[in-house]
Amino acid sequence: MKKILIALFLINITNLSIANEKKYMGFDWPESVAEGIDGHIYVSEIGERDKDGDGKISRIDKNGNISTFATGLNDPKGIIFFKEKLYVTDRDVIIEVNKNGSWSILGAEMSFPKTPIFLNDIDVDSKGNFYITDTGNFKTGGIVFKMNLAGNITVLFDETHENNKAPNGVLPIGKNKILLLDWGGELFEANTQTKKIKKIGDGFPGGDGLAIKNKTIYISSWKEGKIYEFKNGDSKVIADGFEAAADIALNRDKTHLIIPDMKAGTVTILPIKK
Repeated sequence: MKKILIALFLINITNLSIANEKKYMGFDWPESVAEGIDGHIYVSEIGERDKDGDGKISRIDKNGNISTFATGLNDPKGIIFFKEKLYVTDRDVIIEVNKNGSWSILGAEMSFPKTPIFLNDIDVDSKGNFYITDTGNFKTGGIVFKMNLAGNITVLFDETHENNKAPNGVLPIGKNKILLLDWGGELFEANTQTKKIKKIGDGFPGGDGLAIKNKTIYISSWKEGKIYEFKNGDSKVIADGFEAAADIALNRDKTHLIIPDMKAGTVTILPIKK
């Protein structure tokens, strides 16, 4: 009887968590998400892979209504806001999107010191320095680029740097420091000044997105369909059941995790602990 009561209690807790989630459906291969200063959530949709012009950015407003924000992209992946503009990795270029949805190329393919293979994630620090990952062939050949607001691009790490293999998620965490999540499942802390990369965790196959609140790091596993919480060297699953958990983000007040599920075509808003 006692075991039954405990089981029922755990089921109720799980159901409570699910009840607090919000899920939006109908997206076409959603890859990345970001909340704007307007409080709306923006979603990159790849559409049909390698098909020109069918990619787009959609918007979920504060009332849950979904609309199209920007169109005519190719394979948009990572997105991040800096002030009022949205920045997007789109196959082999970096796109700058204005608040009315119009866009232009900020970082052209020819601006990259090394030809991009698979531009993936993008993030930005408080000074407007962008960090961009190229996942290479998903095993080796990965590159981490740095770009300024003028569109000037340099290489931070390439295949010659130890521990840089197939970087996907990237996240600035302080002066000269970024987190890198490798597609193979390893988590690294990299110093952009000394160019040292050290491993701080592993066990996240198909490592995709990164987010951080205080000292807790949130990690998405695309292959497993799981969301991990990583702190002080230990990890635990806080959400699962996704088909392909892609590039996650926190909302601006860091109370909810926003999770695009690429294969399911959904975006889930998940409350996280304070």
